[in-house]
Amino acid sequence: MTTEPRTAVADHGLVADASAHLASEVAMHLPFEALGPFKTALKRFFSAGPWTDQDARDLSDLVTPHLSQGWWEHDLGHGLTLAHGIADGAYRIEVRGETAERAPSVFDRAFSGPVVPRQTPHPLKVRFDVGGTPAPGVWHRRGEEIDDDRVAALMEDPDVTDVMVAGDFVTVGLARSASWEERLEGILGRVTDLFWTGAEQAAAERTREQLLEEAGRLSVAEIRPEDLHLMDPERPEHRALLIAALDAADARSRRAAVVTLAMSGDPAMAKTAIVTGYADRALIVRRAAVDAAADLEDEEYRPLFDEAAVHDPDPWTRWKAITAIADIGAGESIDALALAAVDEEFRVRFEAEQVLRQANGE
Repeated sequence: MTTEPRTAVADHGLVADASAHLASEVAMHLPFEALGPFKTALKRFFSAGPWTDQDARDLSDLVTPHLSQGWWEHDLGHGLTLAHGIADGAYRIEVRGETAERAPSVFDRAFSGPVVPRQTPHPLKVRFDVGGTPAPGVWHRRGEEIDDDRVAALMEDPDVTDVMVAGDFVTVGLARSASWEERLEGILGRVTDLFWTGAEQAAAERTREQLLEEAGRLSVAEIRPEDLHLMDPERPEHRALLIAALDAADARSRRAAVVTLAMSGDPAMAKTAIVTGYADRALIVRRAAVDAAADLEDEEYRPLFDEAAVHDPDPWTRWKAITAIADIGAGESIDALALAAVDEEFRVRFEAEQVLRQANGE
């Protein structure tokens, strides 16, 4: 597959280098309110999506009121040169170089084998689907006695902190000092060697539900969010309490109200709760709103995912938006997915790349 020079910047992992030049030479001159749109425009420019004449004009209109002169050129390596600045009264940006076969990326290699890696909500953990029959899993943590030779072999890697072995998947956790972007290929190969054999999984004494119980639950004070979870949003007296709880002082109660109302059979009520939740000041409520919308797998919420959540400052929310788009189908979200494919967060790029590949039949 050949790529044009601007797209090759991302293919060669040079977006961060290019962005550093653009930050020091352009972004520092922009007012705060222009920084977000400028960053979004650059994502689009370096993505595999289209870059139109209108996109170029919009970027120029954003920059030229604050930058009157200057032209810069930078050798990014791999035969690519970033050139940008003011020319003929307009801001222009281009990448020069030869179009060539795109270098295989980590995603090309990661998604081509028999074991399929999948990002999880936790940024330090990746799940590997190894085939087999679904069954309860067993967690193994570094420092504990490990009676599974395969897990012990994985733990020889000092970056691996924990491993969960289930019937059809293995989840591996890394230390905070490690990076999945750097370690994915190596660990994928090791998991494939150790677990893609059809061997019987280690005996499991605890169910996934019990493991979740062990993780603990949020403490409660005067307000009891768990009571809100048990209410029926179809009963008028319960619905009134749930709606009132959307404005509760305790974020956990607001979160419970959003999740419970989102299950209402009244689509308008569910949407009101989700939209209210996504506008909440607390991250746990905003995350719950996106999660609840994703669970509905409804085209109605596509704008929430690809116009808002995919640009959210919170990496988890951006990742969840991409998984939600995957569930309802890429459809009209191709541009949003292309932008997410050059996101600064690896797990967001990971998920977006997989959805784009599925949409393209790869």
